Amino acid sequence: MEPVTIYTLAKELNMTPSMVSRAFHPQGKINPEKRELVLETAKKYGFSPNQMASRLSRKRVCIGILINSRFTVNTENMMTGIQKAYEQLKDYKVEYQVMTVNPLETASEEYDRLFEQLAEYDGVIVAGFSSEEYTERLNRFYEKNQRLVQVQAVNETANYLFGSKHDERVASQTAAEFLYQALRYKNRKNILLFTGNRDSTLHFCAEKEFMSACDQKGLTVIQSVDMKDQAEYLEQLLPELFQQYGKKIDGIYMTSGLSEPLCRYLDQQNLRLPFVAFDLYSEMIPYLENDVISATIFQNVADQMQCAFTMLGKHLLQGEKCPRQIYTNVHLVLKSNYKQYI
Repeated sequence: MEPVTIYTLAKELNMTPSMVSRAFHPQGKINPEKRELVLETAKKYGFSPNQMASRLSRKRVCIGILINSRFTVNTENMMTGIQKAYEQLKDYKVEYQVMTVNPLETASEEYDRLFEQLAEYDGVIVAGFSSEEYTERLNRFYEKNQRLVQVQAVNETANYLFGSKHDERVASQTAAEFLYQALRYKNRKNILLFTGNRDSTLHFCAEKEFMSACDQKGLTVIQSVDMKDQAEYLEQLLPELFQQYGKKIDGIYMTSGLSEPLCRYLDQQNLRLPFVAFDLYSEMIPYLENDVISATIFQNVADQMQCAFTMLGKHLLQGEKCPRQIYTNVHLVLKSNYKQYI
């Protein structure tokens, strides 16, 4: 059920949000009959005004968002999350501006310009700055604007207000558990691990947690490959990698969403083994349906961005205290249930 807001009441009563807001204030200029109608309707829904309601008569708050991604699907999903959060907050005079860049095409000077521009916003959300190369830049920015939020892959060595992400430890443990169940009656349990860019805290921790979970369950990681979150680089690695390890591989896990080259290679070679991929997007569906992918970890970046935008908005509007990290639920998606997630 959607939360009840002043906008909900205004729509039902065919009034403006500002008129509804005035009904809750003794000195508010509104017809007594309309005031009574608003209060009765609010009581019916269990709604009570809060500090955010007073934003209706104040100046606007603007959130700047910078998405640094080479993965278009991620950007699109984040935009979905932004819009959902905005729909909840738009009546409190919250505005936003989104800027998107591809790290493979963006020079240092362009990042300088963008962060200089972001410093003027009331609050800022960034995504895709988890690698160590961005730490100094984030710290410099934080000195100018401490209302800095990180989404998805959080650079935990940098300063920031709070982060919104999936729990990579839970994701890795889930993948290891699935592979263990798939191979539990096999004499050999060799796993090939592909990580995203290991300069990222997220992928570094995901690798560490996965290897620990495998060790506890009697799975052997025969090789951990840093595919650097680059599809082209991964594609170049695969022939030699499978020539070297192919017959020894019993299962695969990948911590990056850029799995399409690996899926295509496995399909072309007619290889079917337990394979846990990451993320869920349209190009992966055929590989789920023909059993190239056994399962995939769904991290829900739309929810991560929605939670970040909503939490930052409430912090700016009414000073709500922020947790250090917000974790979205991790889901294991199979061929049988993937339609629930797209």
